[in-house]
Amino acid sequence: MTRIRGVLAAAVVALAAGVALGAPLTAAGGHRACPASNRPNMLIIVGGGTQTAQLGKPFQTSFQVGLANSNGCPLTGLLGGISVDFVAPAGGASGTFATTASNVAVVGTDAQGVAVAPPFTANDSAGAYSVFAESDYGTVQLNLSNTARGVARTVVAAGLAEQSAPVLGRYAEPLRATVVDAEGRGVRGVSVSFSLGLGTYGAGASFVGGGAQATVLTDSSGQAISPPFVANSVAGPFTASASAADIPQPIGYSLHNTATTTTLAATGEAAQDATVGAGYGRPLQASVLDAEGKPLEGASVTFTLVPSASGAGASFVGAAAQATVLTDAAGLASSPPLQANTVAGRFTATATLPGVTEPLRFSLRNLAGTPATIAAGVGATESALTRSRFPVRLAVTVTDARNNPVPGAVVTFTAPARGASGHFGRRGRRIRVATNASGVAVAPSFTANAKPGGYAVVATVRGARRPAAFALVNERR
Repeated sequence: MTRIRGVLAAAVVALAAGVALGAPLTAAGGHRACPASNRPNMLIIVGGGTQTAQLGKPFQTSFQVGLANSNGCPLTGLLGGISVDFVAPAGGASGTFATTASNVAVVGTDAQGVAVAPPFTANDSAGAYSVFAESDYGTVQLNLSNTARGVARTVVAAGLAEQSAPVLGRYAEPLRATVVDAEGRGVRGVSVSFSLGLGTYGAGASFVGGGAQATVLTDSSGQAISPPFVANSVAGPFTASASAADIPQPIGYSLHNTATTTTLAATGEAAQDATVGAGYGRPLQASVLDAEGKPLEGASVTFTLVPSASGAGASFVGAAAQATVLTDAAGLASSPPLQANTVAGRFTATATLPGVTEPLRFSLRNLAGTPATIAAGVGATESALTRSRFPVRLAVTVTDARNNPVPGAVVTFTAPARGASGHFGRRGRRIRVATNASGVAVAPSFTANAKPGGYAVVATVRGARRPAAFALVNERR
């Protein structure tokens, strides 16, 4: 494919010496006449030698080369049908010829010795390169460049990508998109199509003048601006998009029709319990409905955990006391899982929604753990005359491992079976009593028996390693 290129160098030398092609060579003292027979010995560029084209676009001027003789005289003889090979780079910045769809095209000269290449289109690689025209009479080099400037490459969002409007209301801003080339410059005159979608339950909008689609040409800065658009009668989220021809990736917009009236309601039970330090069985849940009782998707519900004055409370996963959640397609918002802290007691949680004045309330309770400690309270040391009632009733406090009082724990009070002792109520020496809400168990009145002396009454509860003891004395009458 490669032809002799030496004649090109000779032509350059001749031109550098001031010889004009197409005119006879001059010599000292006069002019020399052109020869009667003057065959071509070189190839020259006639047109299209230095050009730039956008990526993927054709070059405006066809490549043209012609036969010539370095003596500058008119050519003689048969000049048509001489084969010329036009060869562009096989890789990188280059292009393709129309007739071959490749980087090579072979053309014959016409009767005047001129060869015109087929239309040539730049490929998608930017940069400078050369196309060589090769023949038996030499080679010439055409200097070309592919540029990305002014070629639409990307659509980017401009203006607001997220906005909302009340149902049947007009959105504050139109949709905006900018088309840029590979250098980030705006491209003018590109057709951009805006499309308004529909949400799960039919939330959407239409452009002023009707329809959910609009096509706009970019301005001198590459920006396209949609017509104004108006929300339909259905509340909820939906999306819109902007796309341009030959650009595969569109851009999206998040839109939301807000309801004029909304209702926040509890879903499932609003009260639940969990053991201190453990997770609650269910998340907090709330449903959001519009004025017609239809579920609202995408409504922003904020759940807040409010600890009690005593410190009982909880946190969502991640140790946060607040979480904001969007409702799903059924209008339901579910909080993250929540975990009780280490303090037993009741506290509340709330769910709030913008535009709804009254929050939704949840009643929560941290339950104490299993008994770990039992401690004697009042009456731990006292005395009474034989066969007399002790003045203070025996009482204990039961707490869990985190020092929370344990309600409902069964405490067993036991007096000695022999010797100095006593009895609860009707002469029983053992009695079982459940702790109250404060973790306190109070035994019935205790009466000394007839034997004087000191002894211990013990109180036990399942789970506590050590019992509580009361040091009592029966005094002789």
